[in-house]
Amino acid sequence: MRADLMKENSQFPVFNEKTMAMLRKSTASNPLYLNELFENFMDDASELIAEMESAGEKDEFEQYYNSVHTLKGLCGTIGCSRMFEMLKFMDSLNKEQNFDQSKGHLSDLKNVFEETVHAIKTQIIGS
Repeated sequence: MRADLMKENSQFPVFNEKTMAMLRKSTASNPLYLNELFENFMDDASELIAEMESAGEKDEFEQYYNSVHTLKGLCGTIGCSRMFEMLKFMDSLNKEQNFDQSKGHLSDLKNVFEETVHAIKTQIIGS
């Protein structure tokens, strides 16, 4: 299942180009704002993933659910499509009370987050 999920998830671009174009346009007068936005995102995402791991280990479903849902919203807002799709899947499992199955995808989420961080550093902050 995991290999299929990761393969399926890789069909999504790391970034939503329409959202990125809008963000670039809205920060054109000060491109450092875009860098700051994505640096804050990376910090917040790291923190939320750590919260997911901790809540998952302690079987704190509500905290886990809230962290997944919050990160999904952040990813959607700034156009991190691949992470958004992974989190959307995990969120749907949580809504179905499939907590253990959702937790089983945390390592997949961390891999997608690493890909996203690399893309942010090379395509946004590094540009």
